[in-house]
Amino acid sequence: MRDSGPDRFVQFVEPHLEALFRLAWRLLRNTPDAQDLVQDTCLVACGRLAEVAAADSPRRWLLSVLQNRFIDGQRRRQRSPVVSAEDSDEVAMLTSDEFDPEELLRQSQDEQALEQAFLMLNATQRMLLSLLAEGCKLPEIEAITGIERKVLSARLNRARKALSQRILEHKHAAASSRRAGSQP
Repeated sequence: MRDSGPDRFVQFVEPHLEALFRLAWRLLRNTPDAQDLVQDTCLVACGRLAEVAAADSPRRWLLSVLQNRFIDGQRRRQRSPVVSAEDSDEVAMLTSDEFDPEELLRQSQDEQALEQAFLMLNATQRMLLSLLAEGCKLPEIEAITGIERKVLSARLNRARKALSQRILEHKHAAASSRRAGSQP
C-alpha cells in the first residue's frame, strides 16, 4: 500500500470517479452540479483517505459519501428562500439516413417522459433508482444508504411504481395536449 496522500487518492478514489460522476449526473441532471457534487465527495475523501483505504469497498464508501452530500444539498435547497432557475439545456437531435424522423421524435418524447418522471420523484427515490442503475446490488445499496433490507426493498418497489405512474401520466398529458392542439 502506498503511503503518500496523492498516491492513496490515485489508488483508492480515482478509479471510482466515473461511477461517482454517473451517479451524480443521474441525480442532478446537470453537468456542472454533478461535477460539484463529485468534487465535494472527493474533498471529503481527501480528508479521510485512511478511512477510504481501510474500507471493505472504497467504491461503496465513496458512493455513500456522495449520497449523503446529495441529500444534504437537497435539504438546504428546500429550506432556501432563493429559488434557482432550472437549466433549460436544448437537446440537439442528430438525424441520419438510418433513422426515421418519426422514430427519432418518439424516442425523444419517451426520453423526455422518463426525464420528467424521474425528476418528479423525491430525492430518496431518485437516489435508490440511481444506485440501482449504477449496478449496485441490494446489499451494496443497503450499506451505502444505511436502510434495512426489507425497508429498502419496499422503497425501491415504491420508487419503481411511482416512476412508472409518472411516465404514464406524462404520456397521457402529452397525448391530450396534442389532441387538443390538432382540433380546429
